[in-house]
Amino acid sequence: MMGIVLAGGEGTRLRPLTQTRPKPLLPVAGRPCVDYVLRSLIDSGVREIIITTAFMSDALIKSIGDGLGYDASILYTFESTPAGTAGSVKRIANFVDGTFVVAMGDVLVDLDVRPLIEFHRKKKAAATIALTKVDDPTEYGIVGLGKDGRIAKFKEKPKREEAFSDLVNAGIYVLEPEVLDLIPEDTKFDFSRDVFPKLLAKGLPLYGMEIEGVWVDIGRPEDLIRASLEVVGREGREQHLLGAEPFGPAIVGKGLTIEGGVRLVGPCYLGSDVRIEKGATVEAACLHDGVLVGAGAVVRHSVVLEDARIGRGSEVVDSVLSRGCTIEEEAHLLGSVVGDGMTVKARSRLEGASIAPP
Repeated sequence: MMGIVLAGGEGTRLRPLTQTRPKPLLPVAGRPCVDYVLRSLIDSGVREIIITTAFMSDALIKSIGDGLGYDASILYTFESTPAGTAGSVKRIANFVDGTFVVAMGDVLVDLDVRPLIEFHRKKKAAATIALTKVDDPTEYGIVGLGKDGRIAKFKEKPKREEAFSDLVNAGIYVLEPEVLDLIPEDTKFDFSRDVFPKLLAKGLPLYGMEIEGVWVDIGRPEDLIRASLEVVGREGREQHLLGAEPFGPAIVGKGLTIEGGVRLVGPCYLGSDVRIEKGATVEAACLHDGVLVGAGAVVRHSVVLEDARIGRGSEVVDSVLSRGCTIEEEAHLLGSVVGDGMTVKARSRLEGASIAPP
């Protein structure tokens, strides 16, 4: 079966994190977000994949490669102009010759897609949408289901008083080729806003199924933190490291250096060649490859990307630090985002700040 992964978005709500790398390549507990999507599809038997690209396509293609590392066939398309989720798929309609799967490459997905495919075939559906429950449906497209799983109604990003369901579109679709006939050529067209309401209006068999597994939209920096910690909580285990009390759940890479008096509280991701100096605290945080946490510093409920430096006595809480940035000594960051290579001066105090490269 063929899969189409949509990976052309710019991730504007995640800036400055996405100024220098595409959103699908943002690391979640050590793996690019799109890697979770690809492995979920491939492990479910979807072994021929086309990835649609646009923003920073070279970086995406270089990272993923030709699919040999995934034991799958992976091809790429490039969009010079945005076409919407459905318009992007329409442009490669000639490659589709049977039932196929569409997935968003910038949403963290770690699940088995086979039950969704089997449900689609059993119902003889034209389209089947993966659904998931969320606490706040106002940020998503909500779906009302009939008793047999057939979709009765939609509402895109409803007001709280308009929310008739907490089931939302998870951005994974099983489709029949006939659905492509409803998408106009060379027109910006979206599945949730345009195609699915059209299917509903025509009375075509449109179904939804609640999925089991990890699904997290990483649209904002706080979502990236939540997704990362959720993966560690699911995949990590208790760790017994010399000089630190047992802690967990955690995922630990090679070359970790921990000095005396360090306090570690899971869930934690500690990548390769991470160094945590004397008396530092790392709690519910992800430190990617090459990160340095200085003596007495505190990193809590945060994500720190590759080769960042956190100075002695500094505090980083509810924040995301991008690769190569430097937080000098005794700085305090709360709910802030620091872009690639940027420096926060010593004894600075930032709250709700966004520091972007020029």
